[in-house]
Amino acid sequence: MSQPAAFRNNWRLGDRPELGAMNTANSLIRAIDIAATDNLPNLSGGRTFLIGSDFSGQHSTSQFEAYGFTFSCLEECGEWLAAQKSFRTKYLPDGRRISYKSLRDRRRASVMPHFFSAADLIPGLLVVILVDRRVGSLFKPDSNVTSKDPEVQLLANWRAAVIEKVLRVCHFAAFFLAGLSREMQDVLWVTDEDEIIPNESKHYEFGEAFARISSHYLTHTVRHVRVATTSSDTGKRDLEDYVAISDLAAGGICEILNSYRRESMDPVSDLVVPVPNSSNDKAMNIMKWFAQDGALLKRLVISFESVPESTRLKVRHYCFHNMPHNFGLTKQ
Repeated sequence: MSQPAAFRNNWRLGDRPELGAMNTANSLIRAIDIAATDNLPNLSGGRTFLIGSDFSGQHSTSQFEAYGFTFSCLEECGEWLAAQKSFRTKYLPDGRRISYKSLRDRRRASVMPHFFSAADLIPGLLVVILVDRRVGSLFKPDSNVTSKDPEVQLLANWRAAVIEKVLRVCHFAAFFLAGLSREMQDVLWVTDEDEIIPNESKHYEFGEAFARISSHYLTHTVRHVRVATTSSDTGKRDLEDYVAISDLAAGGICEILNSYRRESMDPVSDLVVPVPNSSNDKAMNIMKWFAQDGALLKRLVISFESVPESTRLKVRHYCFHNMPHNFGLTKQ
């Protein structure tokens, strides 16, 4: 069955006013997709819709919490898997893990250009979603979500702060699943082990919450939905490296946006603003890669930010630019 004309590009989620701020993000992404057919990947070709995720900005000095996701089709990651294996054999044969925090290690930091070159072979979408720390809850104005809310009955034994995080990552993943997947794909979500999946019972409850939340977004049927953690890695570091792409992007972009906040610099629409000098080297190196155009792995950064003296949220699309002698950012 052919797609309606409104959805002839790669983003498949139509207008959904009931989604609130998520529909504002939806409108932004639809506009990005309509602007050029290659702004977003076509992820309808594989049997398995693959999600990798990791998160950053949890420390108290950060102005944002950052949620990183990598979306692709498992069957179309063959070139990346070959490059990842070669990268591991040549540069990190000792099997050490890669993460944003670990880039203090000179050995890891020195081989990142090769890691990024491999990541660019993934025909997919790398997304960083930033949430202003001044936003209490994305789901309940002026308060934190509690376990009494109908949508989170499965999470009744979780702490309120963790419930909010689980809801965020599930809503974000479900949103992009609805926008990029096709009818009857299997779904495999691999995420890092942390407080959202600390043990087996929580793992089950998280998976059930994701399935329930996804049903609010999806307008088509998917097949089997599985949620795994990096503990399922076989020792090849392939699952861990796939998740690490999201971790590196989330950590680096979060630090860049923090540096703008520290310098009281607010990027202006359609005007490229250079990155402040206060940004650390590892964040700048990640941005240099992130700002490059033309890779199979597309990039997207959106933010949910507070509006002073209001319960409303601003939803922004940030664009990173690779310019001579410097790097910069604009917002939409």
